[in-house]
Parts: sequence; structure tokens; C-alpha cells
Amino acid sequence: MRPEYQKVRPLVYLERAPSGLFDRLVAEVTTARLPLFPYPVEAQDPIALFPCLAPLGLAGAVLAEALPPPRDLALGLSLEAEAREAGLLDLVVPRVRGLVGQYTEGVALERFLSVHFPGAKGLWLGPLRPSLAPFLRPLGQVSVVAGSFAEGDGFLSRLPERARGHVALRPEEARALSLRVDLLLYAGGRLSLDLLQPFHALVAMAQVERGVWERVQVVYPPEDLLGYRVRAVLEGLGYPL
Repeated sequence: MRPEYQKVRPLVYLERAPSGLFDRLVAEVTTARLPLFPYPVEAQDPIALFPCLAPLGLAGAVLAEALPPPRDLALGLSLEAEAREAGLLDLVVPRVRGLVGQYTEGVALERFLSVHFPGAKGLWLGPLRPSLAPFLRPLGQVSVVAGSFAEGDGFLSRLPERARGHVALRPEEARALSLRVDLLLYAGGRLSLDLLQPFHALVAMAQVERGVWERVQVVYPPEDLLGYRVRAVLEGLGYPL
């Protein structure tokens, strides 16, 4: 059935802090004329809303910040492969056989890297996010700057063996690694300008200062990843763009 002839269904959006995701989602839904009505909801316990999705006829629930799936699977919740791999979910959709949990942030990152940097060598900078490590697999090799070897090695262990690079602990090790990679993956926190080279591409999962743009070849801001995530959300809801 064509989308314009489907009944418009509410889509719950749960957000603790502004991220820009909601506005981007609304824009895509409006442009594509999808039968969805996204609306923001404040909830102390988002998981408590999941059993209400099907009875109320809701299209699903989007979580701006991913959560671990509930241990009590009495909700009839099953997880897509990406959500199982990450141990997180950020989209819950009611289906005929129950609820389905998905992890769209990981899917979006993997697709973005597959399009722009297949086979590239990358260096992860900033807070480690092990849930995203498996979705770096389009890269040829991933190295990481970490506070301890155990922490960095644990992050890399979630990647395919052929993509596991090196762990840098000291600033001089990080600088040496930065000269051997094509791509910097910035996850937030202090960004040392010493690591930036004119041949680098930088994928920013957090906002960077304007001066950073002048020290690398190209910066992909968080808004670029948001676009991929919105498409992953809509695809998970049954509306691939």
C-alpha cells in the first residue's frame, strides 16, 4: 500500500538532551510524506513504555540515547543482530509476533564508513564506546588511543581480527599512530591538535572547534551521521528511503 494511503501513526521519540535527531527525523518524514507523526515524550523509564506500543497503535519508539535491552524478556522483545552484537537498542517496533529492538546508531555508522571509507586505516580518539566497535568493520584497520592497554585491547577485540590495530597509551605513541592512518574517529573530549595532519579525514561524533577544520583535509560533522541514522530508523519502521 502506498504511504499516502496508510493511516498516520504516532512515533514516540524519547530524548534526555537535545541532539538534532528529532528535527532531522521530522524533516525526513515530512519530505517523504510518510504516514508517521513523530512526537517527543519525557519518560523516566522508557522501557515501561514498550508494552504500550502495540495496544495504542503506535509505529514504534525511537530512543535518542541507546539503552541495554531489559533483562525481563517477558515483554516479548526480540533483538535484531546489530542490537544483540552491541548489547544496546535505540529503536523498538511492534510486530505481529511481538516487539523488535534495533540499534540504528551502529547500523548508521557502519553504512557511513562503507560508503566513504571502505578499507581505510582509522584511529579512534576520545571516550571509548565498545558498543560501536563492531560497526567499524568496513575499515581495513582500527587503532585506538586509550587510558590503559586492557581498555584499548577490549575495544579492539570486538572487531574482526584482520581489522585490529594498535593501542596507544602515551602522547608520542598516539602521534606516531596518527601518521599511519587515513581517518580519525573523534568521539568527544579533548582533541590534541598534534594528532591532526593535512591528509586526514575526521569523522566527528561530537562537535569540534572550527580550528580543527583548518588542520585536516575534510571534516564530517555529527549532522552527516544523523542523516544516516534517520534513514536507518525509517528503514527499521518499514519505510526505506
